[in-house]
Amino acid sequence: MKIPESVRIGGVEYAVEYVSHLNNGVTLAYGHIDYDNCKIELSDTSGTGHERRCQVLWHEILHGIRNHAGLEIENEEEVVEIFAKGIYQVLQDNGGRLFDLKEVTNDGTAN
Repeated sequence: MKIPESVRIGGVEYAVEYVSHLNNGVTLAYGHIDYDNCKIELSDTSGTGHERRCQVLWHEILHGIRNHAGLEIENEEEVVEIFAKGIYQVLQDNGGRLFDLKEVTNDGTAN
């Protein structure tokens, strides 16, 4: 999975940025979604591998979906973490089966 420069959630474009020493006000964090500034921040802390960053991106995307839907979820962090890891795994293992992953050139033809 690639980590894009931005992702659209609920019709809103969220920039994806890497941040050093990301924290939630109390402890270090792996990711954060900022609804007011339309951005998702991912920790660039060494030791955080690509797979973990992809899971964290999905975690923040799911928070965004929940927010835009106006849904209240009991134990939100736990539920979002379970689904983020599950979605990442399913997409990694089955992406080619679920999506047409061919690249499209500028003239609209597939490679």
